Amino acid sequence: MREPTETAATGDSHTAEICCPTWRGWVLSILAAIVLWLFALAVGTVARAEESPRPSGYYVDAALAGNPSLDAMRERIRMKENAAIRAGAFDDPKLRVGVTNVPVRSWDFRDEDMTGKEIGLSQMFPWPGMRQTRTEMALREKEEAEFVLEEMRSMLRSEVKMTYAELSAVRKQLEAVRRSQDILKDIVGITQELYAVGKGSQPDVLRGQVEFGRMREMLIGLENRERVLSVRLNTLAFLLPDRPVPPLEELKEFALPLGPKDLAAIYKAERPARKAAQARVRRGDASVEMAKHAEHPEFEVSFSYMQRDAMPDGTKRSDMFSSMVMVNLPIWRKEKIDPGIREMKAEKRMAVREVESLDLETSNLIGRSLSTLESRRQAAVLYRTTLIPQAEQSFQATAESYRVGKTDFPMLMDAVMAVLSFRREYAAMVGDMHMEEARLESAVGKELDGGGR
Repeated sequence: MREPTETAATGDSHTAEICCPTWRGWVLSILAAIVLWLFALAVGTVARAEESPRPSGYYVDAALAGNPSLDAMRERIRMKENAAIRAGAFDDPKLRVGVTNVPVRSWDFRDEDMTGKEIGLSQMFPWPGMRQTRTEMALREKEEAEFVLEEMRSMLRSEVKMTYAELSAVRKQLEAVRRSQDILKDIVGITQELYAVGKGSQPDVLRGQVEFGRMREMLIGLENRERVLSVRLNTLAFLLPDRPVPPLEELKEFALPLGPKDLAAIYKAERPARKAAQARVRRGDASVEMAKHAEHPEFEVSFSYMQRDAMPDGTKRSDMFSSMVMVNLPIWRKEKIDPGIREMKAEKRMAVREVESLDLETSNLIGRSLSTLESRRQAAVLYRTTLIPQAEQSFQATAESYRVGKTDFPMLMDAVMAVLSFRREYAAMVGDMHMEEARLESAVGKELDGGGR
């Protein structure tokens, strides 16, 4: 109320009539903007809670239930299961039916003593232990396929969680940008009004417009990223790609209550990929044994019965019975047997190296993930407890100083952008934590739930 009086004293009553309402409106707008910005997050949280955010488990379950690659692997397991049954079976017996020693001059079954009608049966018998070894190999292949299925499930679960976490973080950033944009829009409008009545400067108007354009660019980039992540999440869960994704759970920073030794123990006990590699090692053992069985012969036992007709004078001839055993002779050791054994031993060594390589890779990943999680957690806590509150206080103080003419407009803009930057960085860091946790879960083969999901 002092401004009109002071202006009137100078004799410029017309200027007073224009500026006073605008000046009071500007003050009220600034104060309203501050209140809106500082309390919007709390209001937004309540609103989202009423909308029942959808947890990541919903999308994980949908992805695991509908993925066709998992169904294909289940069929492969059933195939390997039947192959294991078949591997232990004997070869089919051979039935032989024919005639023997028929004279071609007369084609008479009575002319010659050795002429007859013969029926025979033969059966191949492998060396003892061969069938068990074949069965063992097939069972190890089935076991490996089962672990591969679990690894696929684990990787899919991790991918869904990572997409969910990134989408949630992007939406949190969008929330901060949109609210900041609304506030900045009001401030830019006020600066334009002040400039129009001679209370502001053109550089202030231009700076406000530039910052508003930068914020619009942020918004476009984040909105595009949100659309991409929404499509990916729906696709992973076998939902319609363009289906709107409902509100997601708000992510929080967390401390993983597990150290490197704990995670290494979980990995060795739970990681399906490691179990699959170990199954390949056991299959290698069986392969070596089967190659060694090539040193031993296989047996074929046959039986036959020959019926003979009576002689031309009516004298009866006795029927005949025959039996024999045939054995293959594995004599080509250097060309066939020894190379086969060396081949299977090399396959086993390769499987052992795969286990060792996976152990080393996972150990390094655990170390990196724990370091990343801890650094992100500390930074997120610092942002939440210190940097963001300080930036908001700085914004309030700068806005008040600008209102009374003690601070220039660029400093006000810097304060606005600092709050926005800190809120975006905080959301990104919390999202990174949850994405890293999902990556770590895939590495150790077990859900950790450090984030409290």
